[in-house]
Amino acid sequence: MPESLLKRSASLIYIAAFILSSCAKDDLNFTPQLSSSTETFMAASTAKISLLSGSNLELGINGHPLGDEPYLATSSAKQIGLLNNMNMTWYRIDVLSQPDGTVTVPHLLTPLLQAAKAGKVNVLPMLNPRTMDLSDSETEAYAKGKTLGAKFAAAYAGSFNYYDLGNDLDLKVLLPNQTGQSQDHYDRKKFNSMAAYLKGVDIGIKSKDPGAKTMISAGWLHYGFLRMCEWYGIKFDIVAYHWYSDMENAAPKSPNNIPDITKKLSSLFPNKPIWFTEFNYRYKTGSTTNETDQRTFITNFITKCKNNPQVKVALIYELFDEPSKHADEVSYGITKWVTKYTTWKNKLTANYLSGN
Repeated sequence: MPESLLKRSASLIYIAAFILSSCAKDDLNFTPQLSSSTETFMAASTAKISLLSGSNLELGINGHPLGDEPYLATSSAKQIGLLNNMNMTWYRIDVLSQPDGTVTVPHLLTPLLQAAKAGKVNVLPMLNPRTMDLSDSETEAYAKGKTLGAKFAAAYAGSFNYYDLGNDLDLKVLLPNQTGQSQDHYDRKKFNSMAAYLKGVDIGIKSKDPGAKTMISAGWLHYGFLRMCEWYGIKFDIVAYHWYSDMENAAPKSPNNIPDITKKLSSLFPNKPIWFTEFNYRYKTGSTTNETDQRTFITNFITKCKNNPQVKVALIYELFDEPSKHADEVSYGITKWVTKYTTWKNKLTANYLSGN
């Protein structure tokens, strides 16, 4: 989940290269609350933090509870407890289904869903398009997508109300050296195959879960991809978007001239709710202010979302640092490890959201 767009695509020709860090120094004025896998969480506050006062915006976070080491070492109840303490009501997870529609690790999903229900947290599945093949004809792609969506929804219609159809799929069809704003910036043949597949997934899900709401995501200036999905006839319900601090810094500058991505999306999709399903600060190598800068970006961006009533949900990427991964994933967490996968402490952002 997040993609390093500059590495994956030359389209970000107006952004400096992402410089991501694998380590972060603590703020010297930060006195963290330590937590461990054997401690009991304090009861979550029932009052909304002041950041959300007067707003219907809901907050949440991304995580990888069905496969990544930090999450496997931390019980579902404790993960949900962390969300409760930060006044979060959404947990976005990536899921990989089997041919019968059930996930590959039901022994991990079941306790997570139970803990989420007990903690009044909604789980948003990002459904892996495992059968997608961009060399397929549109007819073949549609049939595969419909089968995947229908079988997954048949298995889990009682557990999910919202479905995220893939992750960063815009990058797979973006042409080199393009910004993604126009339909001319995409490989049309590959896009048509992908769009047919996504249309099938959407229809398949809703055939088994008629009340379902679906979303398709893009990031940076790739809103052209989402407009093309609309024009193709995919009846997705929500615009999902990924936004990071380097994008926030570059977007207002010429030739982009987008001071507020939430308003830009509202102007392009006036009839769809907007969810930011990933947002966070990009850590800088060697910086001693990463945690402070992360908190500043996240709180400022939440305020921007709050000020646009069309933005309904904002999900931070992600819950835990992942020290065993490559540089792009090491430091995205808002909690970090004191003892690897045993004892963690909040970063400044998590403390702020917890009211500490």
